[in-house]
Amino acid sequence: MTPSRRRLLLVDDIRAYAAQLTDSYRAHETLYTKTRGGRIKLVGVHTETHDGLLAQLADVAVHGVTSSTDNPGARPVPQSTPPGHWEALGRGAAIAAEAARWCWDLDLPLRDTTQGNIRQLAGAAGEPQIVDDDQAAELCRAMRLWRAQAQAMIGWTSEAYRPRATCPILTCGKAGTLRVNLARKSAFCVECLSVWDDVDGSINVLAEHIAAQTEARAVTTERIRSGHSGHGGAWLPDHPNGQNDGPGFAGMSESGA
Repeated sequence: MTPSRRRLLLVDDIRAYAAQLTDSYRAHETLYTKTRGGRIKLVGVHTETHDGLLAQLADVAVHGVTSSTDNPGARPVPQSTPPGHWEALGRGAAIAAEAARWCWDLDLPLRDTTQGNIRQLAGAAGEPQIVDDDQAAELCRAMRLWRAQAQAMIGWTSEAYRPRATCPILTCGKAGTLRVNLARKSAFCVECLSVWDDVDGSINVLAEHIAAQTEARAVTTERIRSGHSGHGGAWLPDHPNGQNDGPGFAGMSESGA
């Protein structure tokens, strides 16, 4: 039986997510300079090889993140406190457990590493007798969540951006649970595990949500400072819309974590 187009697309997405989680990749940056005459001149292409997202997540969990004064990718200067990042460690452990559970549910043997389990799942996704269509859709969602979690947690110079805003999911709505990587346009909620990324443009919806709460808080703060309101005295809402003391989010121009 020929697989449906939806099935083929799901398998392609699963394998793409698995590759990003497990395989090393090369990043290319085109370098330009400005001549005395004001012209832009190409001077070369800088290429760097990076580990897969899970390896980078494990590295953050062990070594922590570098300070803003370190060179990109350099190990942090030894401090008197442990350098590890507990939240990254927890995310890595959760992904490992979930990948193992998927292998158990599909009667697949466990590999030695999480990367091995994820590669095995990606291979099995192409076999309808092992993974049916509904399971393929669920596995695709799981892989997308793992990728978003890893992307949001890793960074060269800082930890994941934590906007002081509420989760926009109505059944969650918790404050302080969002983890955002602005450069990678990826975010998730540590409470309800909802994901926002550029796969479906949902990261833009999250940006608007955080920006709206930021603006509301700014208006509230200004009214409190000025003491102006329609009824005299400071204006204090019973339920503030949320807070955000981080960098401007809507433009996605910050490097984030």
